[in-house]
Order: sequence, then structure tokens, then C-alpha cells
Amino acid sequence: MSTSEDSAIIITDVSPNDREELVPILEDSFEGWYLRHSKRTLSEIGLVRQAKVNDERAGLVMLKELGNKLGYVYYIAVAKRFRGKGIGGKLLDSSLTYFFDRGMQEVYASVEEDNEESNRLFHSRDFRKTTRSELAKKYGTINSFVLIRKMLIVPGEIILFRKLSPNLDLVNETHS
Repeated sequence: MSTSEDSAIIITDVSPNDREELVPILEDSFEGWYLRHSKRTLSEIGLVRQAKVNDERAGLVMLKELGNKLGYVYYIAVAKRFRGKGIGGKLLDSSLTYFFDRGMQEVYASVEEDNEESNRLFHSRDFRKTTRSELAKKYGTINSFVLIRKMLIVPGEIILFRKLSPNLDLVNETHS
């Protein structure tokens, strides 16, 4: 992406009264259960951010604090005509910065295992796969069930997480 295109992507918070205008992006991105759930979540969740390109709504992200210094990226959606322009990455970077600024130590997300685009996006920002049993070891069995319930993990999804550190590096480093 060129620098001029990059600077045209503006991320802003969306007030609850303006969220209905984002529904077409959800309809462009999801179907079935995910579409119904994403629409309901859009109206209920505490924070929604949008990406605008030349003042046109191009994408959105829904964020939730899970407690215990843990953040959750609920949904990222980009309108079809804006895909491949780095908007999902900008939304995820904005989310990581938001959680970091609020003292979160880890950020979680869940994606369908076969959703290659979403998996590639999260892995590009140094998220790694974790399991329910790893969550149980880290937080205890009961707390891990509470976390999974708050995340609303459904069959076919994998859990991803990333630690946040004082030197927040948004782009995955090349590991040798």
C-alpha cells in the first residue's frame, strides 16, 4: 500500500447511536449465525471502531475488556470493495494500541479455523494459537470456562492470543 493510501485510512470510535450505519459492512462480511450474532454484538458491545477511507465507511472492529487485564477482539469486518488495502491490519493495530494504553497484558481473538484471511491477519500481528487446556493451566479451570464464555467460542473456531509488552511492536518480527 502506498503512503497516500495509508494516510487515507482514518480510525474513529463509533457512538451507539451511529452503529446502525455499519450493518452493511457486517452483511458484506458474514452470513448465518455469525451475521446474526455480529449485528446483536454491534448494538450491545462497549466499543466499536470504524475505518473510513475518503470519508466512506470501509471496516469495523468490536472490542471488549474481559477483566484481569485481558482484551478481546470480537469482530473485524471489512467491506468487500475495500479488502486487500490494509484496513483489517489498521483496525487490529488500533485495537492493540487501545488495549495496551489501558494496561491490558494479553489480547485474545477467535477465528474459524479455516478462515485463512483472518488467521493470516492475526498471525501477522504475532498472535498465536492457544487451547482451552492452556487457558485452564494459565487461569484455572473455572476461570478458563468464564473466559471462553465471555469470548463466545463456538465449534470450529480456534483461540488466538498475543502478549502485550512495553515495547509494543505491531508487526510480527521475522524469527530466525
